[in-house]
Amino acid sequence: MSRHSEIHDLEREIAECEEAISDLENEEEIIRRLQSEITSEAEEPVKAYDMTASDEFRGSLEEKSEDARYQICKETDSAQNDTSQLLSEIAQAKERIHEHIEKCRRRIEQLEAEIEAESRSRVMQGDF
Repeated sequence: MSRHSEIHDLEREIAECEEAISDLENEEEIIRRLQSEITSEAEEPVKAYDMTASDEFRGSLEEKSEDARYQICKETDSAQNDTSQLLSEIAQAKERIHEHIEKCRRRIEQLEAEIEAESRSRVMQGDF
């Protein structure tokens, strides 16, 4: 493979990686927004609601309500933890992609330096 075609392939790969990062950032933004909505509109109100404050709930009905509230809180916490883990994995993926882009850019610089050195060598030898 010629240096020029390798440079072209690396530039295309960088463009694909940058597109992947953009896609991940868009998805990450959506996930963060939804996670925040769940926290403020579902998780916090359910945790704050006190079933025992109402005189209408008595006995087993009150107990069943508290059990349901506990289960909702437990499942919401679990889902929010899973979401946080997903966001962490997205951040790690973005970091690996950035590292790959930098590796590609360093290779392009190396190839361009080789091309430049070869070109100078030809000029000095008179091989235009």
